Amino acid sequence: MSRPVMKREIIEESAIRLFATKGLARTTIKDIAAAAGVTEGALYRWYDGKEEMAWKLFNRELDQFTRLVSDVLFDDRMSFDLRLGLAVQTIYDYYQYNSDQFAFILLTQHGFPEDKLLTRETEPMNLAVNFVGEAMGAGEIEPCDADLYAGLLMGVIMQPLVLHRYGKIELSPETPGLVTSACLRMLGFQS
Repeated sequence: MSRPVMKREIIEESAIRLFATKGLARTTIKDIAAAAGVTEGALYRWYDGKEEMAWKLFNRELDQFTRLVSDVLFDDRMSFDLRLGLAVQTIYDYYQYNSDQFAFILLTQHGFPEDKLLTRETEPMNLAVNFVGEAMGAGEIEPCDADLYAGLLMGVIMQPLVLHRYGKIELSPETPGLVTSACLRMLGFQS
């Protein structure tokens, strides 16, 4: 790996960590440069500014995350409950092993113009709506309002992670299973 590529990776990792901890609005180019150990000018070599950097990094990280979850959710070789359980486990593993990236995705999404976020095919809420809709179509769950139940599903899965991030609860190895059970009950799944 060449030195400029390594420097860019350090800059991007530093930016993600700062966006995840300080927030998009409170993080400055100066903060990112200092955390990466580079000059402010080095950042402008790859990005026009903080907003462009944040948007490109957000898209990259969100696409990686949703690809992982989507690969499990829509693998029709598995039963509905197994796919949901593996997706929840994937999300919780991602949170554990990529906590800065996870917080960046979760917390930064609200710092971008709404029109950019609403047009995404890989937006997690769209994945949840499609998952619920497909499950209804296949008769795996009772008919319901897919948008409402997808929102409820996202809340059940994500809120424990948000509470953990803010030190309100502890997570255990059993947490993903408990969350999956709550999701299945909420969706009216009968095994």
